[in-house]
Amino acid sequence: MKKISVIILVVATIFIYTSCQQIFTYSALEWAQRDPADLSPEQQISYAESILSSGDTEAMAEAYDVISDLVADNPDDVDLQLLAADLAIGGSGITDAIANLDLDNLDTSVEDILASIDLDLVAASAAHVEAAASLDPAAVSADQYLNTGLILLAQAAEEAGDFGDLSTINTGAPGWDTLVRANDFIILGGGNLADYGVDNANL
Repeated sequence: MKKISVIILVVATIFIYTSCQQIFTYSALEWAQRDPADLSPEQQISYAESILSSGDTEAMAEAYDVISDLVADNPDDVDLQLLAADLAIGGSGITDAIANLDLDNLDTSVEDILASIDLDLVAASAAHVEAAASLDPAAVSADQYLNTGLILLAQAAEEAGDFGDLSTINTGAPGWDTLVRANDFIILGGGNLADYGVDNANL
């Protein structure tokens, strides 16, 4: 990743943290010592929802593995897609990393944060929200649209090679398709690409 796209990713994590921090306020339910894979689908969903409420990063990553299997079998289930998205973000380590962001030493802090975040799970979260939006746009919250748009913006910057290129790239160029999707999601989330330093007249 280019340094500037990394910073945009951090901006995304701040938005994600802000919108999700109220979710992580309850204690998880006790589920004995059963392997979630041995539970019924309904119990797996309840288990995942309880883990999501706990804020336990490792448990959310493990629950994501279970729910992503359910999503694979039920790709048209909007609620499952959005549950998987939330688990992926929680399991990525973003909420833990953002708590350690040192604004007085941003360059080093950003590198440390990236080293502690599972970027594959961050990308998976965006993919699940995109899937849910394609099925039922009204089911996706403004925060989910904005957060996903910011993740896509970071991905577009990486594909383009530099964040600054996003203001000049055109149809067919590396990063263009992802930028278009980012723009759409950010708008649906109530934002504007210009708020993040991108002003592309081609969009």
